[in-house]
Amino acid sequence: MTDGQSPLIDFTARPASTVWEQIVCPAAPNLIFWCWFKPVNFPHGVVVLFPQEIDRSQIPNLTMRAILQAIGLNFQQVTSWALNGMTFEAAQGSNPLLDQSLPPAIPGGDPQVYIACHVPVAPMMPVAPQMMQPEANMTMPAFGTTRALSQGINRVPSVIELEWLEGMHAEWNSSVMIEADLLRQRKKIVDVSARLKSLNRDLNTDERTYSSSQDKKDWQDARRWLRDCGTKLARCLKDYDIGFTSSAGQRTWFEETYEQFVEKKLPFDGMEQAFRDYQIYHKSLQNLNSSMKSAVQYAMQNGERKAQRVINTIQSKVREGNAKKSFMGVISGTQ
Repeated sequence: MTDGQSPLIDFTARPASTVWEQIVCPAAPNLIFWCWFKPVNFPHGVVVLFPQEIDRSQIPNLTMRAILQAIGLNFQQVTSWALNGMTFEAAQGSNPLLDQSLPPAIPGGDPQVYIACHVPVAPMMPVAPQMMQPEANMTMPAFGTTRALSQGINRVPSVIELEWLEGMHAEWNSSVMIEADLLRQRKKIVDVSARLKSLNRDLNTDERTYSSSQDKKDWQDARRWLRDCGTKLARCLKDYDIGFTSSAGQRTWFEETYEQFVEKKLPFDGMEQAFRDYQIYHKSLQNLNSSMKSAVQYAMQNGERKAQRVINTIQSKVREGNAKKSFMGVISGTQ
């Protein structure tokens, strides 16, 4: 092994990948990419995939030679490489294009790089997305369903599958951010509910004595508002704890699918529907978050504050009444 280069491997003896293998590129220390040896639909080669957010053309020193060295492929066994629909001969490592910076991926095109290796029968180089269509499911750095792994999936995802996987990745990460806010809203609901229960009580002796008939009616109305607000908060709490977006609902499936397939960029059965399900889950979280925030605001304005105003009025009359009573007692005692 030379400095900054992985030990050379014998491609012929090298077993096929079962998952996307993570590669650190010495020529670009901050770059990590993935490769797949001998996928079912490209058994005589290696497929290379860069993170979606990476613009490979903007990375200094990122050349095909650097990629081959990072993987550890023997130039004597590499026959050609293909990207953006074009194929280039390796010429046993003498092609000057090996030392040129990689071009950017074509928008809407296949973002993967295909490296063909020497075998007794020359391999057909896949150069278009339609040549990478699903056959059986396989494994990559994180996207998917348990069903796929149990079937022994062993293929590289197609372009449209990558789009679904990236879409699920984005939907899930946005969902996780909303979940953090939902947890804060849940704490608010618990706090507000406790204050509503504390307010919702019968008037004590002094309050009944000094309040007017209208005060008593206003207090009964306020208590109805308190109960109504408490019911709304309890409903939101139930939706959060055992609803569709909870662990008791569908959240566990989304999390497991993300960890087993989406994060690993693994194709799996029913990906298109799963992408829609992730969108629905994300939207459901948004709706739940909106409902919880509205319920808290409603409870504070129409329950807590309204009841507090009424009880404050009554207690003010209690203080005035007790003050008058004490004053009269003092006068009576003086006389």
